[in-house]
Amino acid sequence: MNENPENTVTTHIYRYNPYATWIIAIYAICFFWFFFSLSSLGSGEIYIIGAALIAVPLFFRFTNQAKFKIRTWDERELVFSSTGIKFGTENYPVDEMESAAVYLESFNGFEYRERGPTEKIGDVYVKATGDKNAISFRHNDEVTDFTFYLASYAQFCLFRAVMNDWTERGVNVVLKQPFDDDFIVGEMEYYKTPSGFA
Repeated sequence: MNENPENTVTTHIYRYNPYATWIIAIYAICFFWFFFSLSSLGSGEIYIIGAALIAVPLFFRFTNQAKFKIRTWDERELVFSSTGIKFGTENYPVDEMESAAVYLESFNGFEYRERGPTEKIGDVYVKATGDKNAISFRHNDEVTDFTFYLASYAQFCLFRAVMNDWTERGVNVVLKQPFDDDFIVGEMEYYKTPSGFA
């Protein structure tokens, strides 16, 4: 039996849709044309074009069709393990890594209360999407960055275990978390957030 099992987290990153750039450019041209042409348009045209200009961003925001999304999942898996990082066919062994700076924001579905802008408003409810975690690491004198997704608290904990393994193997890991562990556990208990542990 292996006394030191390898910790592994398999996740994904977003990539920007190349078609989205063209869609945004065309939308921007139409948007500016509309405002410069207001004086020459009839009221019916203003309502129709204005409604279309409002509907288009809403469609892109809520559509499930990947070809219209600004960001889509990269098909390659990003794997963090005790022995390194793998992204698609690229491998970064931990023994060749010099340092890693990690921003560990949260995981998908993490619900918490955040102080509002004024005392009158009070606490504001926030539900995290888990896709704002980031790592920047030096491997063979080259710096590589990933912004990645964590699906659950279980993945969040496993990722931290991987970082501990890297530290034990001599990698200089700098970890920054906006929320401390007590806060995360307390908010999960308050909102009955599933942990993701089997």
